[in-house]
Amino acid sequence: MTVIIPNAKIASRWNGALQARLKSAPLEAFLRSHGQKWVASGETRMTDNLACATIYLVGGGIGARGEGAPQTLSEAEHPAVGQLSCAVAADLALMIQEPTYWRTAALVATARILEKYIGLSAAAHVAAAAARDYSTDVNAGTLNAEIATIARAVRGAVEDNADEQAAQVVHMIAEHLTSVSARFLSLSLSLSPPVALAYDPGTAAVSSSTT
Repeated sequence: MTVIIPNAKIASRWNGALQARLKSAPLEAFLRSHGQKWVASGETRMTDNLACATIYLVGGGIGARGEGAPQTLSEAEHPAVGQLSCAVAADLALMIQEPTYWRTAALVATARILEKYIGLSAAAHVAAAAARDYSTDVNAGTLNAEIATIARAVRGAVEDNADEQAAQVVHMIAEHLTSVSARFLSLSLSLSPPVALAYDPGTAAVSSSTT
């Protein structure tokens, strides 16, 4: 039997490839077990898989908002989806020890999720703004507490590859989006001009106080 011993350069390359596979193994296992597309090789493998996991979880949260939830997203939910995507991608990127990969993954995930609601161009603008705001909030220590909690839960669910934990994460995302939409609606109503009733004998006419 012949034993081939690679030189130091080749051995280093092999070891690097092995370490990269080991780091990304939990993420790939999570995607496979949940029937999601995953990329096994290529220069963009890491960011592609991060984006796929982010789309699966955040998109799942949108779909889990409840039977009475509207089929569209409110205006306030657009940036919320972006913030959630950034936080999810960032924590998963830390999990696979590739912290710089989160931005590209988050941009792709946000754009793909929002595209069917507001179109690709508008979705790309929301994604870029969300990534910028997320970085600012993280650096300033002002990241929304709910979003930070969700991101930590995502990391645990993917690391453990637990269906129950993943379902809980989807539920948390759904609740966050619902609360964002409700707060936006409440604020909009509070800022709306009051409606004045003007009574005319024989008929009742409603006129806006702004006219």
